[in-house]
Amino acid sequence: MKVLIVTDIFGVTAAVLSLASSIKDKQTLVEVVDPYDGNEKSFVDDQSAYEAFLKNCGHDSYFKKVQNAISSSLDELVIIGFSAGASAVWKNMESNWHFNILHFLGFYPGQIRHYLHLTPKYPCTIVLPKREEHFSVSEVSSVLKEINNVHCIHTEFGHGFMNPLSYHFSNAGADAFNKVINQASKLADAATLRRLLQR
Repeated sequence: MKVLIVTDIFGVTAAVLSLASSIKDKQTLVEVVDPYDGNEKSFVDDQSAYEAFLKNCGHDSYFKKVQNAISSSLDELVIIGFSAGASAVWKNMESNWHFNILHFLGFYPGQIRHYLHLTPKYPCTIVLPKREEHFSVSEVSSVLKEINNVHCIHTEFGHGFMNPLSYHFSNAGADAFNKVINQASKLADAATLRRLLQR
């Protein structure tokens, strides 16, 4: 099994590398996909990170990066995506891949609001923030819950709560979710993972 971690607009960070290290074991390969081709960046805030993302990659290019990473895999996949990364993964879940995607776990994919017409062919768990600046979380959630293969988890945390560099980082939220997703054996079992994440 391989776990594909698709980062947010901050790219490769210490937190991402820590997550990858905690998941990797003898039975689990880990690959990180980011907007900057593995080059670590430093940003003063979320806005500067977003501007760099648009300049150096953008949503369409990120979708293609994720598409290439998925298509080049020879293993069954579990995919964990964050923000723009999660949105890029979501757009790829409607495709028929030559291998099985066991589970997609997507954290606060804001752009998903533009792609609610898609029907994923693989189990998707979408972790939603308490609120979003540009749209109603409850309205998007009400559409998502009617789509086959999709399960939503609502949190009390802000967009970016898993990233220590983000304005909305929550130590409590990140700790709670990391304790579960660090267990590689649970990632492939969507039902079990969802139950653990909702505790």
